[in-house]
Amino acid sequence: MEKKDAKRDQKKDWRLLLLADTHVGDRIKALEPKLLEAMKAEQPEMILHAGDIAVPSVVTELEKIAPVVAVQGNRDWFKRYKLPMEAQFEFNGLKVVLAHGHISMWHWFWNYVRLFLTFRIHDNAFFQRQLARLYPEADLIIYGHLHFQYDEVTEGIRFLNPGSGYPHWRNKGRPQYMMLTIKEDGELVVQRREVLLD
Repeated sequence: MEKKDAKRDQKKDWRLLLLADTHVGDRIKALEPKLLEAMKAEQPEMILHAGDIAVPSVVTELEKIAPVVAVQGNRDWFKRYKLPMEAQFEFNGLKVVLAHGHISMWHWFWNYVRLFLTFRIHDNAFFQRQLARLYPEADLIIYGHLHFQYDEVTEGIRFLNPGSGYPHWRNKGRPQYMMLTIKEDGELVVQRREVLLD
């Protein structure tokens, strides 16, 4: 671990693949082969998975492409797949946090109580504000949970959500991820990706 942290402190361009909400084992049987091919072609240095993995075999599959850092989502909690709730890094002087975004199972539960009582669910701005309060020192927070791609700034913090890594109606049947390059000078280059399965 010390070697990895020291390596991340080196000034160089970092090419990171951001992924979330793959839901293998609870919504789909396996990662889409075309998604795996597309991610392999990116040649990332690391894959950061923002949770709702559901089964450990997903991480094993992704590790064939690049080293993986993954955090626990609400579905991982239900499946008893133990992962850290967050991961924190420093790349080229930028403080980066990786979290699922549901905050806690308590927050997750009350979000659904609110939905049933008011027919409204919290939007991305709500989750971003909650994460900003939890990690006020972060320059960048990578999160999932919402199944939509976002690249926004809230309370002075950049937020990236790579969308959903499995095909469903919200992404029009196209699994999504993002490529993030953190340049040596700290500049962020974000590229949204979606994979056509037809």
